[in-house]
Amino acid sequence: MSRPSSSLLRALRVSAVNVFSFSLCVLCASAVNASDFADRVISYSPAPGQFINNPAYNDPSRALGPPLGGGTLSADNTKVVSLGGFAGSIILGFDHTVLDDPRNPFGLDCIVFGNAFWVGGNANRRWAEGTVIEISRDANGNGLVDDPWFIIPGSHLTIPPDNSHQSQAWDDNPSTPTPPANPAWYPSAIFYPGFPSSYSTMGFLLPALFNTQVLQNPNGLAAMREGIWGYADCSPTLLLGDTNADNIVDHPSITAAEFFTNPDNPFAVGITPNTGGGDAFDIRWAIDPATSLPAHLDGFDFIRLSTGVNFIAGPVGEISTEVSGVSDVRPRESFFDLTGDSIATVEDAYAYESFVASASSAADLNGDAVIDSRDRELLLRCIRRSEPVDIATP
Repeated sequence: MSRPSSSLLRALRVSAVNVFSFSLCVLCASAVNASDFADRVISYSPAPGQFINNPAYNDPSRALGPPLGGGTLSADNTKVVSLGGFAGSIILGFDHTVLDDPRNPFGLDCIVFGNAFWVGGNANRRWAEGTVIEISRDANGNGLVDDPWFIIPGSHLTIPPDNSHQSQAWDDNPSTPTPPANPAWYPSAIFYPGFPSSYSTMGFLLPALFNTQVLQNPNGLAAMREGIWGYADCSPTLLLGDTNADNIVDHPSITAAEFFTNPDNPFAVGITPNTGGGDAFDIRWAIDPATSLPAHLDGFDFIRLSTGVNFIAGPVGEISTEVSGVSDVRPRESFFDLTGDSIATVEDAYAYESFVASASSAADLNGDAVIDSRDRELLLRCIRRSEPVDIATP
């Protein structure tokens, strides 16, 4: 087995504007360890939508704790909160900083769960509602959401993302041309006391590809590689304990904290075995929305999810994000074990070079079907995880 090269060994802002929002601090009542999931609602700022005046969909605390999945063919909507139309948003917090942990599978750090599902059982056709993800580090340590926001640009936002930042005006007067299309979608005083008669939302608009209820993989209906990634409410949330995405629970004793903290590979079509689905992202994907420069975050304390589509899908109504939970990925060092001892050491670096030489898929550690320096970097970060500089810099 060849040794790795010497170079390998050395290699070891914009907030949504809303006139009114719920400012809440809601503790999750679930019996599971709250540390694995978002446990605070900082604000809930819905845009007009068909569900925001329905008490079955407008309780923001439903975004806390573990999700409830319906599987790949249908959604379980008993624990979702709707964000309404374009730029409706929710800001959630954790009881700890979600870290860019080098032991996380695929290098992914957080998972957002919604109510997407596959249409006709085809994982390349999804009933999905594109959701923009932003994160913020409590850099000044005051516990408030007053530090810069950084965006996960994903596969389709323009660069820089600020070029896609738009506003949408709303009012409750049906005689004006200002949306919403249906006056009944406007925030009702019953649920939103003191809400103004007009307001605006601001957010990042996804391209026209997302202007549909059935979102298709741009790589084709028979593709194995995913063409849409980096957005929430695009992938199914599995039934708890369904470890192979066949909609049958085969591990009934697994806990939600174990199941929903293991990330699906966002670059592969379908759901990775032994994961709960949802849409995972890497903190290292975060960039400044104005400059597109890397955020260089070691973690985040707040996450903002916003409806990224401004579209009415005929009788189905507006495209509106639903959120069922957000989890911190649990570190699993064994993911980077290439030698069979369940830990990541320099011996795995040696094994990695052997896998690269044979073009083995085992060397594709970030799951993007390409074996390159990014895979090597993930492995070395895990091996050298005691060196903080390797965590904080790209």
